[in-house]
Amino acid sequence: MQSPTPLFFSLALCSICTCAPAQQPAYHATEQPAEDPSLALLTGGVMLSLPGLLTDFVIAGGGQFVALPDGTARLTGRVFSQSSLYSAFLVDLHFTNKVAPGAPNHPPPGGPDLQLRADAYAPQGPIDPTSFVYYSLASGTLTGVQNFDGAVLDLQMTGKSPQFGVGANNRNGNLGLQASFLVTVAQQPAIPLPPLTTAELCVDLPAARTDKTTHPQVDPTRTLLAQGRAMVLPGVHDDYVFRPAGEFTEFDDGHAELTGTLARITDLDDAWDLTLQLSNRIDPGQASHPPAGSPLLQMLPSAYTAGGGTLDPGHWRYYHNATGTLTGSGINAGGSITLTNTTAVQYGGGANQTNTYLGYHGVFTTTITAQPAGHSITITGDAELFGLCAVFPVLPFPTLTTPATPYSLPTLTDQGVIVQGDNLAWVELVGVDWDLLGRGDENRWFAGWFRVIDNQNLEVHPRPGAVPGSYSLSAFNPAVRSNVQPLDLTAPTSQTLCAEPSIAAFETLHVFVHQGPINGPAMSAIAMSTSLVPTVLPGVLTLGIGNQQNELMVVPGSFLHDIGSGIARYDLGPVPPWFTGFVMHLQAATIDLASMSLPLPVSNVWPVTF
Repeated sequence: MQSPTPLFFSLALCSICTCAPAQQPAYHATEQPAEDPSLALLTGGVMLSLPGLLTDFVIAGGGQFVALPDGTARLTGRVFSQSSLYSAFLVDLHFTNKVAPGAPNHPPPGGPDLQLRADAYAPQGPIDPTSFVYYSLASGTLTGVQNFDGAVLDLQMTGKSPQFGVGANNRNGNLGLQASFLVTVAQQPAIPLPPLTTAELCVDLPAARTDKTTHPQVDPTRTLLAQGRAMVLPGVHDDYVFRPAGEFTEFDDGHAELTGTLARITDLDDAWDLTLQLSNRIDPGQASHPPAGSPLLQMLPSAYTAGGGTLDPGHWRYYHNATGTLTGSGINAGGSITLTNTTAVQYGGGANQTNTYLGYHGVFTTTITAQPAGHSITITGDAELFGLCAVFPVLPFPTLTTPATPYSLPTLTDQGVIVQGDNLAWVELVGVDWDLLGRGDENRWFAGWFRVIDNQNLEVHPRPGAVPGSYSLSAFNPAVRSNVQPLDLTAPTSQTLCAEPSIAAFETLHVFVHQGPINGPAMSAIAMSTSLVPTVLPGVLTLGIGNQQNELMVVPGSFLHDIGSGIARYDLGPVPPWFTGFVMHLQAATIDLASMSLPLPVSNVWPVTF
C-alpha cells in the first residue's frame, strides 16, 4: 500500500479543522409576534409587556436580534405603546450561555416552555421543541424616550431560560424568541414610574424588515441645531430632507440598503435620488467594536451616558463600508455624485446626532461624476447623511393656516384654491371631507388632484361635481392628518362646461355641464367642433364654435342635470387611436324644463386635445 502524499495529508487536515470556514453572526429583524389560531392558544400582537405600566409595546423601529459565534446574542430596537405612542423605550438585551441541541444540558431546567396547542408539536404538528436553542443568562436595559425620557430600567432574567426557535415564542410557527425579566427602575424620569416587577418579551424574527427613513427632527435638550437635516453637501446646501420618506433595510446576511429622494426644504425642485449599500457590519460584543474613529458624537455631551445622559454609544452597531450614488432630479437632472464613507456608518438610539430615535449617521467623500445639465456645483468638504428609522415615517405635523376668509371654489371649475400652512412638503393626500385627492395635474381633473407648491402652499383641485355646501379640508402626510379648515363649494353662477384638457388614446373624456342660475329641472345638449368660427341661430342660440353648423357635431341625445349638484355628465370613450392629434372644442346649450325661453343659454367653450 502506497504512503499518502504530503498533499493528501494537507487536504485531510484542512478538512478536519484548519481550513473550516469561520462561523458568521446570524442576523434577524424583530417585530411583535403574529397570532396563528391554528397553532396558538395565546394572543399575539405585543412584543414587550411591562405589567404595572403598559402591556402593549410593539416595535417602533430598528429591531434586530444578532446571534454571535461566541454563543452570545443581542436584541436591540425601539418600542412604543400602542395605546400611548410617545411612551417609548430603547431596548438593549444581552443573551449569554447558549445551550444548543446536542449539548449535555439541553434542554436546560424548565425547558422547553410549550404553550401552543398540543397538536402543534411533533409528531402531530410542525413544531419540534428539540430544535430550540436556549440562553441560560440574559440581562439588559430599557432606556426611556419621549414620555419616559430620563428613565433607565434594569432587566435581569427570571424563570425559564429564554428560548429561540421555530414556534419558540408560543404564538405561531415562525422563528421566534421568548424571555422573562425582573425589572428594577435604575433611574426615574421627571414623572416617576410606578414600582415594576416583570417584563415579558415575545418576538417574531423575520429575515428582514424595512423601516421608513426621515430627517431626524431637533431635540432641543440634546442639540444646538436649529433644524433637522438628512444630508449636508458642503458648498452646495445643508438643508436636504427625505421627501416624503426613504427606506432603510437590514438584511439577514449582514448588509443594509438605504434608498430615497432628498430635496431641499426651501426648494423642493433641488433634489437627489439616493442609493446606498452598507456592508461589513460590526455589532456590540464583537472584537472590532467599536471600529476605529467611532463613535462620532455631535450632540451635547450631556446627552450621552459619559456626560450624565441616557444615550449609550456602546449599544450602537456599525457598517464599516458604505458606498452609493446621488442621482440628480429636478434642477439637478443629469447630475451624478458617488459617495464613499470615510468612517464607519453608525446606527442606534441617538446615533443620528439629533434626537433619541433610532437612526444612522455617516460621513462620505464625494466625487462628481456628472454635473447637472442646467448648472454646476462644487462640493467643498465631506458629505454627511443623517436618518431617523421607524416602522412608520416620523415627520413634522402638517398644519393648515386659517385664512382671512374661508376657502371657496365653484363646484365645477378648472381652477384650484391655494391652501396655506406649514410642513406641507410631505403631504401625500388631501381630504375634502373623506374624498381623498392624490398628487397630479389637470389631466386628473375628473378625480380631483393637488400639487405641493412649496412647504407652505398647496394647490388643491377638489373632485368636480359636488353638491354645494361646506366641506372639511385637511392634508395627510404618510404618518398623520393635519388640522381641518372649512372649504365652501358653491354652485357656478353661469352655465359651465369642464372636461380634461387633453386625453390619450383608449382613455375616457369626462364632460360635466352645470346649469348655472337655472333653479329647477334642466337638460343640456353638447356640441363639438374643430372650428372656433361661431354658429348663430337667430333668436335660438349663439355658439362660439361650429362655423355656422358646417363644422358642428352634436352629441346624440340630451342630458338631464342632477337635482342636487346641478350637473349633467357625458363620457366620451374610450377614445380611438385614429382620433389622436385633433383639437376639439366643446360647448353646451341648456334648457330650463320648468320655464323654457329663447334664446337658450350656452356654456363656455372648452378645448380638448386628443
